[in-house]
Amino acid sequence: MRNWIYRTNAIVIAVAAIGIFIVLTLFLNSLGTFQLDLTKDRQNTLSDQTITTLQNIKDPVEAMVFIDPSDAQVYTRQVTDLLNEYHKINSKLEVKEYGLLQNPELARQYGVTGSTVVFKHGEQTKLIPVEGMFNFGNADGSTEQEAASASYEFSGEQKLTSGLVALTSSQTYKAYLLNGHNEFNTSTISVLAGELGSENITISELSLAQQGAVPKDASVLMIIAPQTDLSDAETKVIRQYLDGGGKLFLSLGFNEKAKTSWTNLDSLMSTYDITDTHAVAVEPKDTSLYDPLTIVPEYGNHAITNKLAASDLYTIMSLSIALKQEGKEGWTVTPLLTSSSNSYGETDLSGLLESRTERGSNDLAGPFDLGYAVSSTKGETKAIILGGSTFMMDQSISQQGNLDFVLNSVNDLVGNESQVTIRPRVEEQYKTAELTLSQARTIFTVTVIVLPLLLVAIGVFLWWRRRRG
Repeated sequence: MRNWIYRTNAIVIAVAAIGIFIVLTLFLNSLGTFQLDLTKDRQNTLSDQTITTLQNIKDPVEAMVFIDPSDAQVYTRQVTDLLNEYHKINSKLEVKEYGLLQNPELARQYGVTGSTVVFKHGEQTKLIPVEGMFNFGNADGSTEQEAASASYEFSGEQKLTSGLVALTSSQTYKAYLLNGHNEFNTSTISVLAGELGSENITISELSLAQQGAVPKDASVLMIIAPQTDLSDAETKVIRQYLDGGGKLFLSLGFNEKAKTSWTNLDSLMSTYDITDTHAVAVEPKDTSLYDPLTIVPEYGNHAITNKLAASDLYTIMSLSIALKQEGKEGWTVTPLLTSSSNSYGETDLSGLLESRTERGSNDLAGPFDLGYAVSSTKGETKAIILGGSTFMMDQSISQQGNLDFVLNSVNDLVGNESQVTIRPRVEEQYKTAELTLSQARTIFTVTVIVLPLLLVAIGVFLWWRRRRG
């Protein structure tokens, strides 16, 4: 009787264990693409922009990966692994691999000569060379051995997602960058201009003195870091454009004469009841990381900044003019960037040029708003007004959330809400583990021989103990 009870218990436990295993397997299978990313900075987690772009794909897209056998496998594998992650998000993106030597005619059809990803959407194609996804600095990673030791950065997600956006989006936008007042031109903000182009926003320079009007195809007029005031005639033309439903992106520049001699730029801002205080925001700090003129502002509650705030990606501004607004009927003015209560507005601009930033009796007390989004009563964003522009320069735009903030602002202005998002970051290299022969033997012995035998020994011991009891 006693043995029968033991056997019955053993059978029940075995059936229960098998049942739990089956239920657990079905549960894990139901999770689909669930993954847990434990890597540094979540390197294997796709960005918000990538996921949104993939979810918006409604028609089949073919990702053809042409592989040159002379390239290091670790690089081509990193690209194909990433594309397979894309496929998990949307099965309409089909990934296929082709060897260049085995498929010369197909490679010639798409103009491929080296390792390349070819996106095909209907009759449209987009070629993205694999080599352009890797930055080795001064190192050489052309061979497998060099690849294992070379240090590099991988921008594959940036390149691939930008290619998909350009290929699958039929909507295009045109931004005009005003010149003639020593503003930033496209060469000063070439990184920003390139990123705008990858999101279907082409940017061209505009001289109102030559053209006499803002072109009719303008999605937005951009004025970045002007060093002289607008003329009366230019201001009139810009007002006509804005009154006709045009959008304005205005980012101020630093000039000590602005307070005494500039009136037209101030009048443009006053349209939205925004005032230039002509004081530079200063943030005293007990750190050597940034100087007092560099401010990491707090974000306001707006679609442009909400995802940045949630991801702890900050905008870093320098030489920013303090702004203020009182609210004008017909407009909703939302602060995007705000300095801390410890900040103050330096009114001695000539002293700033001589590196004097001590707080004086004439300085303004903070906090200050450093940027606004202006919306109509219907909720449509009509203007972005910012107090500073230096963070858009090529040497600064890649810091923290600077690029995302500007791209989000422009996309929100032109009505491209799907690209108000967080974009892919540049990743560190794939980490490969090179094992010696003795290390490989040790791992094999422990995992394949020792651990299984240990489990068997524990099972036999428990069986013998229960049998004696």
